[in-house]
Amino acid sequence: MYGAFLRSVRESRGMTQLEVGAITGIAQANISAYENDRQTPSIDIVNRIATGCGYALKAVAGPTSIDLPLARGGWTPLEWLPERLPSDPEETGVRPDSTMPMSERVATIREILDFPVLHDATP
Repeated sequence: MYGAFLRSVRESRGMTQLEVGAITGIAQANISAYENDRQTPSIDIVNRIATGCGYALKAVAGPTSIDLPLARGGWTPLEWLPERLPSDPEETGVRPDSTMPMSERVATIREILDFPVLHDATP
């Protein structure tokens, strides 16, 4: 399902699976399995691979789009992400394991969907 997409992301940068693995901390065998649709990656893995190849993901549903945050978490020794600017929108989100009441979760998700996209974060 994601195989062709992940392969095109990697190949668009002229990178090997080993190079992407070294950057993202994902084993080359797993990258191969994702690219050949033998395993289904989580959205975190898709985001890590896209970020490792220099892309930012954006979720698009009709006229609405949401920029996904860049992958974080210490999976790369180079924390090269730029510092937030005062003009950046405030980070808002709902975690699956959140204890937030459902009414607040729904309000937060609606706020995210209604947030205007100010720029295109793709390279």
